[in-house]
Amino acid sequence: MRAVIVILLCLCTTQAFSQFYKEYDWAKKPTLHTLSEKEANESSISIMEKYIVEYVVPSFGNDLKKFETTHTIARVHDEKGIKTHNTVYISMYEVINIVDIKARTITPDGKITLLNKDNIKEVKNVEEYGDFKIFAIEGAEKDSEIEILYTLEKEYSAFGRETLQKSYPIKKLEYDFIYGKLPARIKAYNAIGNFTNANYGKNSGKQLVLENIVPMIDEEYATPNSNKTYVAYQCFGPGTNVTDDMLWSNVVTNITTGMFPEKVHPEIAKIVETILKDQKTDDYTKAYLIDDYVKKNYTIVQNNNPQLSDIDYIVKNKSASDLGVIKVYSHLLEAAKVEYMPVITADVYEHKFDSEFFNPTALREFLIYIPKTYNYITPNRVDYRLSEIPPNILGNTGIYVNKKKQFSFYKILQKDQDYSRVARNMNISFEDDMEYVKINQNQEYYGHWAMNNRAYLNLAPEQAIKEYEDYLTGSGIEDKVVKKYETQNQEMTQLEYNKPFLVSSTINSESLLEEAGDSYIFQVGKVIGTQSELYQETKRVNPIQMQYPNRYNYEIIVNIPTDYEVEGLESLIIKKELLDEEGNQKCKFESNYKLQGNKLTITIEEFYKEFEYDIAEYEGFREVINAASDFNKAAILMNPKE
Repeated sequence: MRAVIVILLCLCTTQAFSQFYKEYDWAKKPTLHTLSEKEANESSISIMEKYIVEYVVPSFGNDLKKFETTHTIARVHDEKGIKTHNTVYISMYEVINIVDIKARTITPDGKITLLNKDNIKEVKNVEEYGDFKIFAIEGAEKDSEIEILYTLEKEYSAFGRETLQKSYPIKKLEYDFIYGKLPARIKAYNAIGNFTNANYGKNSGKQLVLENIVPMIDEEYATPNSNKTYVAYQCFGPGTNVTDDMLWSNVVTNITTGMFPEKVHPEIAKIVETILKDQKTDDYTKAYLIDDYVKKNYTIVQNNNPQLSDIDYIVKNKSASDLGVIKVYSHLLEAAKVEYMPVITADVYEHKFDSEFFNPTALREFLIYIPKTYNYITPNRVDYRLSEIPPNILGNTGIYVNKKKQFSFYKILQKDQDYSRVARNMNISFEDDMEYVKINQNQEYYGHWAMNNRAYLNLAPEQAIKEYEDYLTGSGIEDKVVKKYETQNQEMTQLEYNKPFLVSSTINSESLLEEAGDSYIFQVGKVIGTQSELYQETKRVNPIQMQYPNRYNYEIIVNIPTDYEVEGLESLIIKKELLDEEGNQKCKFESNYKLQGNKLTITIEEFYKEFEYDIAEYEGFREVINAASDFNKAAILMNPKE
């Protein structure tokens, strides 16, 4: 019996020593690191970040073990830097056991303060992200280094994802993925570097080494969260032979269960008759009415109650999960004989979908594509009806599933590039012997502009709706008095494809007109409202991503008083454009004028034919965006005729 115990202990010891995380440790005698002048001027900089993900085949049993080790060293140079690093949050999601946690602070004079583990607290459901272990770093002061090292044993999961880029610079980063003889894959995204083969004792793995990772920053016209450097990985049990195609096929089968009903629910069949009435031939009208009905009568509930995916329960209670509500659409569309395809994808601002590497975290958004109309139903967007693809999905890849459960990957694009546009016509006069400016304005909003305006005016609180009037009558004119304000086609339900939302208004303003002796300065540029600006001083980090292609066309008629003449009209001539390699315009701002007698007609054309622009095109794109802002500052001088 004793011999058996000795053999078991030897096996366990051998297994233990093969685990890399047990051999890994921090330096016994830490010293402050040398930084360049630029690095020393940062609020904080991570000198080193090391992540170890290690899969272990146990000596006994079939359950794989997974260990995650995190080791970071950060230099903090001011209060902002200290605040960034002096509280540590460790997620307890899927954590079986905390193997070890330790931390220390090294001050400029070499004093070392170790973590008192009694100060580690457990906090439940932090901002709905789950449970965390939290502790404060003690002894941190300016120019200190904060070092943290911990290892967690986690529940086995075949898939994982880790974001590496942070809000502060990282001098050096290492990511070690240890899988031994297990079938595994790992991929780096948005990284200047790739994984290479590495050995960890007798175990195989892959390592990624990156240097000088710049911080991710919030920039206009960008998707910073989905542009961060991150890794995704897969690791399966011994002898498993799984391909990405098999994984996608399996998830498509599971997710789309019940989305192609062989028999329509009897209650839904009755509802379709009521919804459609005499509208039984046009797929657009039928799908639109179905979408409108579901949005007005069903509620999406975010919890794990299985009943919320049961069609009988859903029809009776008018409540469903994200997937459950698609079943309602499926029954309704099937009853109406409308062809449809479920689409699975992700929010492009959070995750760029990669069809060549299965990652379940990408499966977050569900759409319904109506092929004959090239439009989409977005079940979880109560502010949308059947339309072109919503901005948060545009440009991402999606899985399109047909009735036979066959699937294909496509980039989700907008069919009509002129879908979203704004047309404005203004007639401007000067009243009461040049006391104030009177602006009569008619506006037409199409596409996403129209839907956003309708949604706001129908769904926002009353006070917010009142404030929205400022946006729709010329934002940025502080003293304006709205004398008339009318909207048309404001209702959410609009069966006519891309029917414009119309605004008619009259406003008066004294601030647009400034006396200059016997002359007057007219701030004509301000009538187009506040404009976006891109005057970024730091180097651009992200490529450009607009919400959607769009176009603006303005005609501004200024009635100059008969006893005045104008000068300074050259400020109204602006042209900025971004061209492709063939010389075609990708985006443009152009303003010009004609003066016929006392009638000054200003025309503006601004458009963005594409929604994605390479970072190399940033300067040209920025000039176009800023041109509208430059026009906003334009003014003309009206002098009395001699």
